[in-house]
Amino acid sequence: GAAVARPPVFAPIARAIRTTPPLRGLEEFYDARHRSKAPEWTGPPGRAWEAAELRRKSFEDLHALWYVLYKEKNVLLTEAARARRNTMRLKYPQRKAAVRKSMARIKQVLAERRKTYRETPVPELPDDDDDDDAR
Repeated sequence: GAAVARPPVFAPIARAIRTTPPLRGLEEFYDARHRSKAPEWTGPPGRAWEAAELRRKSFEDLHALWYVLYKEKNVLLTEAARARRNTMRLKYPQRKAAVRKSMARIKQVLAERRKTYRETPVPELPDDDDDDDAR
């Protein structure tokens, strides 16, 4: 019989996105520098993902990245609430905008894929009647 083509497995790529071990409970919503005695990272925050970069990602990679961004959004909201309570300012308020832009761009890329999928014509299948005549 003919070999069935299977989609490639992207699990190693999706696992590469996770940079920290999973946490349970409230500590998952606090930034890492508040959870450990490690020195605070002093570099600027990363930039938002570009739509062109996201278009090259598989669905599984986009799903994993969405989850990471969602967790980062929750961390940032927690940090913002903590800063408001203590009348402080966030060190990098642009992180929230970068996460929001990245999440919006993932939605945009998925909407483009959905539109392309819906507009792609379905190939016609041959009638089974032709096979009956050959027997």
